[in-house]
Amino acid sequence: MDVSCWERHTLLATKAEKDNLPMMSVMHYQLALAESQQLEPVHGTEDELEDLLTIKVISCHNLASFWRKAGDKEYELKYLQLASEQIMTMLPQCPHKACNAFVDSLGCCKSALIEFLKRHPNPIVAQQVANMNTSTQCELIARFRLQ
Repeated sequence: MDVSCWERHTLLATKAEKDNLPMMSVMHYQLALAESQQLEPVHGTEDELEDLLTIKVISCHNLASFWRKAGDKEYELKYLQLASEQIMTMLPQCPHKACNAFVDSLGCCKSALIEFLKRHPNPIVAQQVANMNTSTQCELIARFRLQ
């Protein structure tokens, strides 16, 4: 699995964002996401699959973060949902079904969704989830938190 193109686009997007070039930034983040979707495991080891999943989720979270900073909540949520879909595709069943944090429909991106809801345009909704912290209950959820 060669991640060099994905890394290059991710770094160029980050640099463009720092240089206040939003069009270049989003273009490279989109290209990084496209590259992540094309990656295939070579050996199929657990570590390799975990790395692949992490790359896909990071790509989605980078775009969600970009759109959050741009003030576009609709696109932010779109990429959070895509991250959740990536996880559900790669990890369709969490082995810890008795866990209090297990959520069928959200998979491991429950933490990212809670962070999104904390910035909800309706202050009543945002206030209701302001103190909610889901990542401390589940290792899988904590692994894919937005930074």
